[in-house]
Formats: sequence, structure tokens, C-alpha cells
Amino acid sequence: MNIRIVSYNIHSGVGVDGVQDYKRIGRFLAERNADIVLLQEMDTRSKERETREDIASIAHGSHFRLIPSPAVYSDHGWYGNAVLSRFPVMFSQTIDVSQFGRQPRNIQEVILNTERGLLHVLNTHKGLKRLERREQIHKLGKHVEQPSTIPLIVGGDFNEWQMFSPYLGKLNDVLTPHPMPATFPTRWPLFRLDRFWTRPGEMVQSARVLKTPETRFYSDHYPIELTISV
Repeated sequence: MNIRIVSYNIHSGVGVDGVQDYKRIGRFLAERNADIVLLQEMDTRSKERETREDIASIAHGSHFRLIPSPAVYSDHGWYGNAVLSRFPVMFSQTIDVSQFGRQPRNIQEVILNTERGLLHVLNTHKGLKRLERREQIHKLGKHVEQPSTIPLIVGGDFNEWQMFSPYLGKLNDVLTPHPMPATFPTRWPLFRLDRFWTRPGEMVQSARVLKTPETRFYSDHYPIELTISV
């Protein structure tokens, strides 16, 4: 059985064309036949829309179920990470990795029940400052260092643009990285901010950046995609 997993920083649904539209992103992900989507910068705080409206739009109606992982709350909604899934959710939690004085950040952890068994997924969005990222990536590494028989996917926007970042070494020691070309910014991709790791590595059939006419405009990041066999 093949499972298609996408990680996408959706920039609050605002494209480089200046249009805020969760519906077009949800439609693209459904037409791409994604099974699981790791979203960063999901934002339901607009005073012009209801939170449930935003969720229905990005989930393409009932095509996906959205599991929220807010980092910031307001009177009008929340902002943070989310997972879209076509599989039942067996477990979900949010792990706070915020650093003092910086924008709140978290690791979203879910366990999904696929047709071939459980799948462990971690979705994250790391900070903009170097030392902030160091601590956040260290916490992620500690979280995944214990061996498990459940297949694991780690993905998200790591905001780490160095080609040979020393902070990613811990993850590379315990997981298999799946290198991607540059994903940011979409107008002229220079930085490889969006990344995937897995355990075991051999379950990955393909890894790619989704550069299409749609994703050229839908966000300032290109989405990335893994196809795994379980």
C-alpha cells in the first residue's frame, strides 16, 4: 500500500498573488490524492471568516479530517500547525518548543491508523533565529531517539537554510533524511527550508518538491511530497 504525504507551509492561505484562499489549496491537495498533509502557518484568526469555514475550505469539505495544533490563540481563532488526514486518528498531542521572547512554536504529534497499521507523524515549524532553532531541533531529536516499531514520518518547515547545518545532525543520526531541492521563495527558490525524515528510510518510494502552476502562486513556499510503502 502506498501513502502520499505532503508538507506545506501555506502562509495563512495567502498566495504570492495576494489572494487569501484556503479552498484552492484544499482542492489542490485533494486532486493530488494526498493521504496526509502536514500544514504550517494555518491561520483561522480572520475577523471576516469563521474558524469552521476555514477548516472546511482547507479540508475540501469532508475529504480530509483536520487535526489542529495551535501555537497562538486569539478571540477570533488560532494560528499554528495542523494535520489533514484521510485515516482515523488514534492519538494527538501538541509539544510546546517555544523559546522565551520569540513567536510560539510547537511539534504536532499524531498517530494514524492506516489500512496497513499505525503510522507515527510529527509536524513542526521551527523558529527564525539560529539559537532558537538549535534548541527546538534538539528537543525534536530527543523526542524521536527512542526506537519504535511504528513507522515514523517527521516533516515541516525547519527554517534552516544552511546546506550542512550542525543542528540537524541529531535527526540525521537517528532517522533517514530525504533531501529536497529549494522550496522558498516560490518566485525564485533559493532555500531548502522544508524537509522530511523517516524511520525506516527504505519505506520511501519517492521524494519531491511539488512545483506546479498552482503551487507557484498559492504560498511563498512550495510543498514537498513523500510517497511511502507500508
